[in-house]
Amino acid sequence: MPHILIVDDEKEILDPLKEMLLSEGYKVSSYLNPQNALDFLDKTNVDIAIFDIKMPEMNGYELLTQVRAKHQRLPVIFLSSKSDEQDQIIGFTLGADDFVAKPFSKHLLLFRIKSVLKRHTTEISSAHKPIIINDLQIDIDRHLVTFKDQIVNLTVTECMLLISLANRPGAVKKRGQLMDAAYQDNIYVSDRTIDSHIRNIRRKFENVDKSCDIISTVHGLGYKLKV
Repeated sequence: MPHILIVDDEKEILDPLKEMLLSEGYKVSSYLNPQNALDFLDKTNVDIAIFDIKMPEMNGYELLTQVRAKHQRLPVIFLSSKSDEQDQIIGFTLGADDFVAKPFSKHLLLFRIKSVLKRHTTEISSAHKPIIINDLQIDIDRHLVTFKDQIVNLTVTECMLLISLANRPGAVKKRGQLMDAAYQDNIYVSDRTIDSHIRNIRRKFENVDKSCDIISTVHGLGYKLKV
């Protein structure tokens, strides 16, 4: 079973959550202190992480930023009492894969964990050739994106969005279509969340080439990949 890392500074939340996931058959490592969790990640691979946002010494946003510096493809779910849309957009912009607000039901959290893991581990047939569009290359099997021979470190969700656009370069993809490509199992996210992911993808390409303008906004419709 997958190995889950949980970081939450509230023991009364952390311990029952760990016990619940253990009872479902998952391997679980849990930490009250974010720095201890970072030290653990330096030595051990996990399949998915769940971070609380509101923590005193290092909040979830800061923790995710440090994790993304070394573990670009580790799926991360934010678990927090914060439910404001802007807080979610900040989390997605930093590279979170999903967001579950407290209080949550056991079934909802398990559903989200399985959904994120499914997106992360789904293997597309190796019969599909890599996507090559000018300086852009996407190795679909490995979710590896390169631009001008430099790796562009996208999260799983960002990669799925880019693949959706690259499958039909020049064609406009509505936000709903992109949502379906990146979020399986009928999970709904707002248009602003998709916009946030697109901004993040653009920023990462610009880090490789400041003049890069690979994704166009088609106002009132959605986005398209430039050819």
